[in-house]
Amino acid sequence: MGGSSLYAAAGARLWLDPGRIGLVARVGRDYPFDPGRLLKGAGLKHIALHPFAGEHLIEWLIYEPDGSRRSLPRNSDLLDIAAEGTSSWGGYHERLLANAPSAAEVPASWLPAAALHLCPQVGRRQRDTLAALSGRVRWISVDPSPHYSRDSTIVELAEQLLGATAFLPSVNEIRPLLETRDPAEVVLGLHQAGFAEVVLKRGDQPMLLASSGEVRSVPVVAAKVVDPTGAGDAFCGAYAACRLIGHEPIEAVRRAAATAALVVGCSGVERALSLDTPAL
Repeated sequence: MGGSSLYAAAGARLWLDPGRIGLVARVGRDYPFDPGRLLKGAGLKHIALHPFAGEHLIEWLIYEPDGSRRSLPRNSDLLDIAAEGTSSWGGYHERLLANAPSAAEVPASWLPAAALHLCPQVGRRQRDTLAALSGRVRWISVDPSPHYSRDSTIVELAEQLLGATAFLPSVNEIRPLLETRDPAEVVLGLHQAGFAEVVLKRGDQPMLLASSGEVRSVPVVAAKVVDPTGAGDAFCGAYAACRLIGHEPIEAVRRAAATAALVVGCSGVERALSLDTPAL
């Protein structure tokens, strides 16, 4: 579920029969291509696209030299936004929320479900989805939105995302927590706060996995980078799929890392949705 769900689906379908994957998203009136046709072409059979009358949000992704990433809207009515906290930020936030599907938009026939991945969403949307689907989904992973996660403590994140099994942030999404503490300490702290599984994505540095009371380092897979867009989302989709089919967390991270390496080696979600499963 969420705005990054196309790339998450691309990662999941490398390890899981695409006929078992369901995707929920909202689609604005001016969406630049037909996502339903694209997903059906990739083998997905369960697609819940909810159109809304408003203009779809289009964003620039800005990759900084230190590895951090920012997003800025391209929509004409939001071009004056300079930063969070400005007078225009509320309009941007509301547009992000309008693009975020809710638990009510998950088809009833899909529930109960074995696994669910929540792509980044602002405000309370992820929290409300977790509360609404509690007891109806066995395993849930969350890729947080930096719009709330960067302002949250470890305890606050655990409280906000109560019900999540796996917490899958990147460095950018919890950067303040990492400024004064060792990354392994932060990951273990999140695990101890209530997340059964925590995976910290660190760009070209080894990922950190916390599960079963310990922290392990998992190397990234070397790749020639063509376009970094969607790598984290594809990683999350692959991780969720691999956990669903029975792989232990450490093996799921390894396979998800191989997935991310494939995705950064191509450009565009259409190409990502046509990739073949990597040889391990």
